[in-house]
Amino acid sequence: MTPSTLAPPGASELLHTVDVQAVEPWFPTSVMLTAGERYFFRAWGNWFDWGTQHNANGEPQPKLDKFLPYIRCKAPGATWFTLIGAVDKDRDSFFPIGDGLRWPDGWVAPASGQLRCFANDVRIMYFNNTGAVTLQVWR
Repeated sequence: MTPSTLAPPGASELLHTVDVQAVEPWFPTSVMLTAGERYFFRAWGNWFDWGTQHNANGEPQPKLDKFLPYIRCKAPGATWFTLIGAVDKDRDSFFPIGDGLRWPDGWVAPASGQLRCFANDVRIMYFNNTGAVTLQVWR
């Protein structure tokens, strides 16, 4: 996916564009989510886990299967290095964003708070992550 200034279907306002750094376990955005409001996402680019390239959708890593119990977000559709969103730092609010296409009708915020994002990885292994994916958040 490439950058676009055209709104996703159903969206009307671009709230924020930011490069989410792979090394950050709680990357803050300037987006303050409102409970019950619908948001749309687009993400593109690549980030790296110990030199292995991933896009925002992430991908299974058979060589890391023994570490799956320790991956931070276990929601359906979340795999290694999937772009994940959260409300504030609430672990119960984790949701996979990926490239944004998994939310064609938008995602409805379950609570109000700051949108934080991260590459789905084992919590103690962010030191070996590099690069960033670009995220757009729309309302």
